[in-house]
Amino acid sequence: MTALRLIDAHCHLDFTEFDDDREAVLHRARDRHITDIIIPGTRREYWPRIDRLCEIHRNCHACYGLHPYWSASHTDADIDALKSFIETHAAVAVGECGLDFRSGNIPDDSAKQRQLTQFEAQLSIALELELPVVIHAVKSTQQVIDMLKDFPGIRGMMHSYSGSLEQAEQLIDMGLYISIGSVVSYQRASKLRKVAGKIPLQAMLLETDAPDQPGSGHQGERNEPAYLDETLKTIANLRDESVAVIAEQTTANACTLFAID
Repeated sequence: MTALRLIDAHCHLDFTEFDDDREAVLHRARDRHITDIIIPGTRREYWPRIDRLCEIHRNCHACYGLHPYWSASHTDADIDALKSFIETHAAVAVGECGLDFRSGNIPDDSAKQRQLTQFEAQLSIALELELPVVIHAVKSTQQVIDMLKDFPGIRGMMHSYSGSLEQAEQLIDMGLYISIGSVVSYQRASKLRKVAGKIPLQAMLLETDAPDQPGSGHQGERNEPAYLDETLKTIANLRDESVAVIAEQTTANACTLFAID
């Protein structure tokens, strides 16, 4: 049987949580059949370290973006710098960008408008540079859908999906992939488990969002790419399909979206 190949479609391997053992983390990932890791950018000051990491480890692939959670610290100059940085550094996508409307993160209308403006700018950059976009949506899936309608032809992924099945179907119809994270391993995650069990495999990606969002067997621990195969097994059980079939298709999807050989 052909060996499994998995791609972690979203992992913050550049974060300081991995500074003490990054090489060991990558070794454990390879032992679990993770051949490639997509590293999203979150803040301007982090882009160079992602670039360096991907230069050292050619199975890591860089994205550059401005995360909505830190929208108050992003400036117009950062948006201008983003386009220039991508034009001069290898990137497989724009992001992580999007909307984060969790309680406390939008204290007033101006904070919400800042997120909307920054997201729109990054969608425009993605279209102009013909790159996919990595989208973060917390309590904002419908707003993201509504904004994407103004950007026909946009490609990308909904990272760590948390919306409904109906919203996932809308996004898939628009040409986006739905990325399923470790949260699917929790029995209480009924909405996400329904999505993972019902959407077409041709529209699914797998991710860890490490070091965040550890799965049900790792509560309180740091998440890492090696745990991606546990998400794979959970989804196989939910769909009553083989891990080999799911691994093959989700890997093909990631290769297509991010132009990975």
